[in-house]
Amino acid sequence: MKSLTHSRVHYLWAINELNEKKGYARAIDIASLLGVSRSAVCIALGHLKSMKLVIEKLPEHTLKLTILGKKQLDNIDNNFMILSRFFKAFLNLDEEIATKQACMIEHLLLEEVAKKINQIIDKPLGSSSEKINNSIVKPGKMYD
Repeated sequence: MKSLTHSRVHYLWAINELNEKKGYARAIDIASLLGVSRSAVCIALGHLKSMKLVIEKLPEHTLKLTILGKKQLDNIDNNFMILSRFFKAFLNLDEEIATKQACMIEHLLLEEVAKKINQIIDKPLGSSSEKINNSIVKPGKMYD
């Protein structure tokens, strides 16, 4: 089975967004939304269909997420939120960097790791989260 890549996640989001806004998603709409070629969309859709994340309704050629596709997207959205919160609260990254980094790795985060990070985030101050925050190498302090 092919893995779900950063790029493929964006295709899932595009299909979901188009279905919510327009009631349907077609390859040409996805290409326009993502700013990619129609051939790139066709290749990505082939992967997503083989992974059973997307189905195409014929003869209209409209695309929908499968139940598995929706579940994957929900998990990725949850991972994004967890990572963003962690990067901002514990690494003191600004919003832009935290968002960019979370977006780059959200699809790679294992469920077990997401749960552990969430537990760290949700612990009250004075617990191990304080230790984690204090042990982070701060920019500019690396070579002192």
